[in-house]
Amino acid sequence: MKSIRRGRGSRSLVAGLGLAVLLAAGGAGAGAALAADPDPILLVHGYRGDDSTWAEMIGRFEAQGRTAVAIDLPSEDNIVNARAIRDFIAARGWSRVDLVGQSMGGLSARYFVKSLKSTVRIDSYVSLGTPQYGILAACVLPGSYGGQMCPSSAFLRDLNRKDDTPGNAAWTTIYSTGDEYVPNSSSRLDGGACHVQVSGIGHNDMDNDAGIFAHVLAAVDGTCTGTFR
Repeated sequence: MKSIRRGRGSRSLVAGLGLAVLLAAGGAGAGAALAADPDPILLVHGYRGDDSTWAEMIGRFEAQGRTAVAIDLPSEDNIVNARAIRDFIAARGWSRVDLVGQSMGGLSARYFVKSLKSTVRIDSYVSLGTPQYGILAACVLPGSYGGQMCPSSAFLRDLNRKDDTPGNAAWTTIYSTGDEYVPNSSSRLDGGACHVQVSGIGHNDMDNDAGIFAHVLAAVDGTCTGTFR
């Protein structure tokens, strides 16, 4: 399995056998082997969600000896939410963190990484079914209540200007052929990221699926279980 830290090669594929081992073991021991001093992990929920949606994933991280905390976002506005992410991290005194965002939460987290000044070091960013390039259904919503997910919104134009994946973080986008809301093509990240496509998992199940967790655990440890491009 190849590292996805930026600057270590332009493309990598993970052998199916390696992923099968991860899935079969539920990632057991992988974290300890790859990260002797792992970062805390901040979980960011999606549109109209709350922090309780991450209960199963938090339990899986805890079983691996990891610190995973979910934030309860204050609004459906990504910029407001990104500021809340910044303040949440600062209040805990974290100097480094891994970010995992589901659906719209991935946009709030990416805006924080790209556009808000912070002293915290982002080592890994992982999105689950995030409409990085928008969904047409959001175009009927008010801008501050999900409408920023419209493909033509000023928010997405700014967010996707230049490199989608700046800095030294390991960027991963995970998306499912079973996602009934976000097309896989909309979940892409341009500029250097690990793309992981899974099958048959619905949009709202990605944050509590055991197979998805194996990919997330690998990603926060800097390993790509898909294709780096």
